[in-house]
Amino acid sequence: MGTKKKSNRIWEIDFLRGVLIIGMLIDHFMFFLGNLVPNLFGGIPTLPLWLQNVSSFAQAYWVNPFKVAVRYVGVALFFFLVGVSSRFSKSNLKRGILCTAFGVAMSIALIIVSKVGHIQYYALFPIITCLGVSMLSYWLFKAVFELANGKKNHWKWWSLVFGIGFLAFGFIMNLINSTQPLEPGKIFLAMMGDYRPGATNSDVELLSSDYPAVIFGLKAWGNDTLGLLPYVGFTFIGGFIGEHFYSVKKSLFFRSNEEKNIAFNTKALKTTKGINWLGGKTIWVYILHPIILVPILFIVFWIACGRWPF
Repeated sequence: MGTKKKSNRIWEIDFLRGVLIIGMLIDHFMFFLGNLVPNLFGGIPTLPLWLQNVSSFAQAYWVNPFKVAVRYVGVALFFFLVGVSSRFSKSNLKRGILCTAFGVAMSIALIIVSKVGHIQYYALFPIITCLGVSMLSYWLFKAVFELANGKKNHWKWWSLVFGIGFLAFGFIMNLINSTQPLEPGKIFLAMMGDYRPGATNSDVELLSSDYPAVIFGLKAWGNDTLGLLPYVGFTFIGGFIGEHFYSVKKSLFFRSNEEKNIAFNTKALKTTKGINWLGGKTIWVYILHPIILVPILFIVFWIACGRWPF
């Protein structure tokens, strides 16, 4: 019996990315439903009763402590998988530029919406921008190393060293700067930057001298804000995993048996086709989802309230 045709996709990577992107869609939908769109219409108390209840539920979901912790785990895994996926990308430079450019464009769009709607929902350095800059950082470090060293097989170990260093520095920095007592239940959130000094409301004045602190994670400013440290470290460690464990670019399952490996990967891809499709379009889903979700919710709220919000 001949072997089946090998798929170009790696099942476990696309599947994990698909699960994470679904979680992100749910998370952002709840934020739009409970915070952004209601405040365009004057806040939850101004909505019809049924919509108040729905929006209040979404708002409670957004601030639930367990959900917040899970969100940070998901964000860390997202950055990690971006690093792993760099092994399979035709151009990490283009991916990084695309993410960063969209993050900047999204920030500008949210500034306009916030000013028109008299709300404060924008950030200097949102997650999508941080993700793009992390991609560019990984690409730049790798390019410089290979240009100077010329030994590509050594890069993965430097990627691991850089990744551990960025994580350690970021975790320690966040623990030292924590605005909350380092109690057992808060240490993880402090390490991930949830208790950084600064403000989550973008109506607080931000000085230009504070920009580097916000970008690197020393301070928080605005909604959906994230600092490069420690998160860029997850990307570099993911890059090591991609280079080391996916050097032959095939699934880790049944690696010792080529026929079983191909058969498993092909069957698994078909079984979870929808999730894997999302995982294969991660960047585009991330970029396009607010452009689709926000207008839909805006129209629903407009019809339900029977009035123009501004």
